[in-house]
Amino acid sequence: MLTMEWGEVEPVLIAWVREWLDLLAGGRLEDACGRLDEPNSYGLRWTPAALTDLVEDTFGPGTRFRVEHPEGPRFSPVATALGRRPPMIGAYKDGSGFWVDHHVPLNGEYSDLTAQFKFLWRGNHVLAVILHDLHVL
Repeated sequence: MLTMEWGEVEPVLIAWVREWLDLLAGGRLEDACGRLDEPNSYGLRWTPAALTDLVEDTFGPGTRFRVEHPEGPRFSPVATALGRRPPMIGAYKDGSGFWVDHHVPLNGEYSDLTAQFKFLWRGNHVLAVILHDLHVL
């Protein structure tokens, strides 16, 4: 759960997502998955294996990304990735929380893979963090 004080929400949520992506880059997939509070709307609870399988499947043999990086996709730190793409953020109209879409850095550059997060209110100042999906936009 993410405790949120009143104030500007956007920088806090983006910083949280970037820290999460940096956990992946550091090989700390178990820690990253441990920071997710609830399964997504399809009932999927993300695991390290689910994350790596999805990336491998998305950038399998024959894809441009795999041809350029034959060793396979590897998560990269946000701060050093090339081709920075700004995250997208918004609030749900019903007041239930926020969403953040952030491109995932792989092999030193931002990829077309996008992590879609939901941050949903679960109490006073408390947001549940949900990785809704990882897919190519």
